[in-house]
Amino acid sequence: MPKVIIDNQTVDVPNGTLIVEAAKAVGVEIPVFCYHPKLQPVGMCRMCLVEVGTPKRGKDGQIEKDANGAPAIAWMPKLQTACTTVVSDGMAVRTDTAPVADARRAIVEFLLTSHPLDCPICDKGGECPLQNLTMAYGPGQSRFPVESKFHNEKRVPLGDLITLDRERCIQCSRCVRFQDEIADDHVLGFAARGRGLEITTLSEPPFDSKFSGNTIDICPVGALTSRDFRLSARVWEVRDYPSVCAHCSVGCNILIGERDHEIKRIIPRENENVNEIWTCDKGRFVHHFATAPDRLTTPLIRRNGNLEPATWNEALDFVASRFKRIKWEGADALGGLGGDRASNEDLYLFQKLFRQVLGSNNLDHRVGWSATNTGADSVRVYGAGVGTNLGALNKNVTALVLGADPEEEQPVIRLRLTRSARNLGANLIVANGRVTKPAKYARQSLIFKYGAEAYFLLGLIRAILDEGLENRDFISARVSNFDAFKKSLEPYTVERCAQVCHVKPEKIRDAARQIAQSPDLLILYGREAMFAQQNDVAVARAMTALLLITGHVGRANNGLVALYPHNNSTGAFDFGLLPDGGVGRTRVDARGLSAREMTAGKVRGLYVMACDPAADSNFVKPEFLVVQDLFLTETAQLADVVLPAQSFAERDGTFTNTERRVQLFRAALKPVGEAKPDWWIVAEIAKRLNANWNYKAASEIMEEIAATVPLYQGMTLAALAENVKMPRPPFGQGNPSDQPTEIAMGELENISSGKAWQSVAESDARAKFELVWNEPARPPTTDGRPLTLVVARSLYDRGTLVSKSQIVQPRVPSPFVEINSQDAEQLGIADGARVRVSFDARVLELNARVDGHVPPGAVLIPNNLDGTAALPLGAQVKIERV
Repeated sequence: MPKVIIDNQTVDVPNGTLIVEAAKAVGVEIPVFCYHPKLQPVGMCRMCLVEVGTPKRGKDGQIEKDANGAPAIAWMPKLQTACTTVVSDGMAVRTDTAPVADARRAIVEFLLTSHPLDCPICDKGGECPLQNLTMAYGPGQSRFPVESKFHNEKRVPLGDLITLDRERCIQCSRCVRFQDEIADDHVLGFAARGRGLEITTLSEPPFDSKFSGNTIDICPVGALTSRDFRLSARVWEVRDYPSVCAHCSVGCNILIGERDHEIKRIIPRENENVNEIWTCDKGRFVHHFATAPDRLTTPLIRRNGNLEPATWNEALDFVASRFKRIKWEGADALGGLGGDRASNEDLYLFQKLFRQVLGSNNLDHRVGWSATNTGADSVRVYGAGVGTNLGALNKNVTALVLGADPEEEQPVIRLRLTRSARNLGANLIVANGRVTKPAKYARQSLIFKYGAEAYFLLGLIRAILDEGLENRDFISARVSNFDAFKKSLEPYTVERCAQVCHVKPEKIRDAARQIAQSPDLLILYGREAMFAQQNDVAVARAMTALLLITGHVGRANNGLVALYPHNNSTGAFDFGLLPDGGVGRTRVDARGLSAREMTAGKVRGLYVMACDPAADSNFVKPEFLVVQDLFLTETAQLADVVLPAQSFAERDGTFTNTERRVQLFRAALKPVGEAKPDWWIVAEIAKRLNANWNYKAASEIMEEIAATVPLYQGMTLAALAENVKMPRPPFGQGNPSDQPTEIAMGELENISSGKAWQSVAESDARAKFELVWNEPARPPTTDGRPLTLVVARSLYDRGTLVSKSQIVQPRVPSPFVEINSQDAEQLGIADGARVRVSFDARVLELNARVDGHVPPGAVLIPNNLDGTAALPLGAQVKIERV
């Protein structure tokens, strides 16, 4: 810990600390433009110049003393950049001297020689570092003739989402460095020289990145602006409400910027354990669904074959009376589908209505893209320990990313894994049936045959046992049935497993050694691995066996992380939205019907909340159908009663992210029309069915959950709000709201908000675990025809929420089929050719992309683009030229 003197204040800081960061420890803020704590320092703007001295040493190497007996300081003859100079023991720094002030004044004056004076119309005005530093250090009057100002283009469309003002740009390179260092999308660069130096896009389509909006946040001037927010409001007129992104399972912390009951912008809210200070463009720009003109605003009842407006009392009374009648004839004829986009409070009451009021276990959430969701039991027992931070994994951690594509499905997790691997030395092993972007940063990238996931995992286990690398102490203390498991594994040699899964034996052994010898191990498994588990239970058994034989459970940075598709998929498991799962990931006595069974016509009454099964499957309309949603979806168009729900921006609640972190979100908008929170609608139906429910707010439901569900013990909304970091309030205002808030938000500096529940392995240090053996299913054998269909996800698709945001529509790709070059050559298919893909009873005509991302024997089609909805994973397909 070097001891540094900054403006006569002494402070101890860690080795490697830059002066600019050390100064913050004594309350000194050194002005910067190009420096950003998340980026590598470059010293380009020179705004951070300071005086630096080091202890003077004599010829004998000893530190000399001054007249007062203190170390004599040898001051460097020129000012140094605080953003690139690393502190050393005894270093002295002066930040408030006349030469430093002169340098800062000169830098600001130089910047302003070509900077336009358009602060009154600039989106950055009010939160602009250049504006603030000009007031603090700039001259009151410029010495530069206005006629000599260098003019440039003012409105350059850098991409579909970002507009560049080249006159305002100060060439700090923050945007370029973010794209290179953080996003790893090398799509921006500098062009020209001298005063004509300018930012330009290097990609086609322009600025082709899923993280482009983050460059707006880190730009120190108003050069980069959002096409969504541009010239629509001043920042001091926008009220920021803390919330959580309602798209994927990362759970990015965000601020909803509201003005006049409209969302003006969404920006990331700092949380180092979830999203740091970043968010993807989908989370930033796909918010227009909340205020879309075709939102449902009033209840609808089908009369004479048409859906007609009704009052809430009419609709709720009608629903309750029909449910009563069906229940009287048999509660098993009632079923509920609750989408995993709904909040924890909604899902809890939804299952409570069915299990306690209606007496039915016919519950599920696995509809559409969530149909592959698995892992309720394994995550409950072996989930990653509390304190796991995917963005701070160091060289002691090995992360096995299995059957996942986080670049498209959980983009910010991909950012965090990239940072851990590139900057902190985490050992990344990416194993998949195809090449995905995280493979670029992996120590090992292993491509196995689709359908042979169990053999790949058994090969790892066998390699560990063959070399005696298992954790014998852990096995002896906490694992049962090890000897029987080991004996069952005897026929599955590494060579046999390698032959089946198409991975070389030496690569399996190398990965096994890394896993076994690593102090910590995380297994992050995605949708393709979940699909494999549904078809072969041996996949899940092998994943848990890999953790158990190496002892990697029950502590931070060890265990399973399920990369679920939606913002509250984890909550759907937690609150029993499964035919055989109860609240708190318990088991129910009598299994109910699954989503597939209920949508096939096996129930007479079906209550659908926050999902659209008719769009995703062969839906058979039941005798009585109730749909609760934001829009008149395909399922709602078939319904007998349609109930309008509020969006996440109109109510308070909680989501549980993929790392099991429970996070609070707040209302920012007035409700649209007569729309109500999902939990309120469910509660009103229950009351009409004679339930003694009196919930008045989401906070009351969460208090009940915190008191009755062990996983969520103590997680009241008040407790979850304790560490919510608030932004500064608008100028001269507190935190105004047109609606009374249920929870008082703290203005704390702690940026680790949310609370995660503990797995069994973590909460019970004496728990014993059984190794269970299952014979792996033999993968299908093909000679290249027919081919295996791999269904992928595009971050932007034709889903309901994305379709309401016109600004991102240019980023929705045209449908295509990706085929390996080897198979393409055999079939006579060229890149870009029109092909016919046949499977089951469907035929699609798509453009072909020929590359090496998919392996031989497989083709990939992104789901839910034009004409590609509800694709069957793993289907055998035939492909031919049109």
